[in-house]
Amino acid sequence: MEYYQPVEINVLSAQDLDSVNLLFRPTVYVSVSVTRGSRDKQVTPAAACGKKLLRWNYRMKFYIEDDKVRRNESVLVFQIKCKRFFGSDQVVGKLFVPVKQLRHLNEEKTITEDTNINYQVITEAGKPKGSICLGFRFGCIFRGQVRGCNSDIARVHEGCRLGVWGNIRHEPSAPCEDDIYA
Repeated sequence: MEYYQPVEINVLSAQDLDSVNLLFRPTVYVSVSVTRGSRDKQVTPAAACGKKLLRWNYRMKFYIEDDKVRRNESVLVFQIKCKRFFGSDQVVGKLFVPVKQLRHLNEEKTITEDTNINYQVITEAGKPKGSICLGFRFGCIFRGQVRGCNSDIARVHEGCRLGVWGNIRHEPSAPCEDDIYA
């Protein structure tokens, strides 16, 4: 059996995404997946469009394998997409966030469930364009099997407890900065 850690993501808003055609009131959504450590892919509903601000305020939960996070193999992939009438959806922007980096910030109590983080969004060509505002919350590591994307397993690993800060562990702090950004 594997060890898993629940990660709750709140996709709040995006701004300054100029290629989104606001003339025809497009359907803009965010597709979130994990590169390794989870079989899950989730999508937000359509955004409430403003002139330059898109709002979702949508929560999603992923169960990520703890072993893959420790080896820095799990990355959250955010793709902001605009639904087209014909053909496939247009990718407006992308964002890649290493789960190990977020866990490190969580363990140092730099982020809480009330902390929102703005990230720079990049285009398909790799150019910066706009930003997205996200919130993160970590649950306690547990041992078990995860079936489906909305599985709520109540078993908890004995070495930690769930608190206001998310994952509170009774062991030394996270690895050094070089390991996080490797």
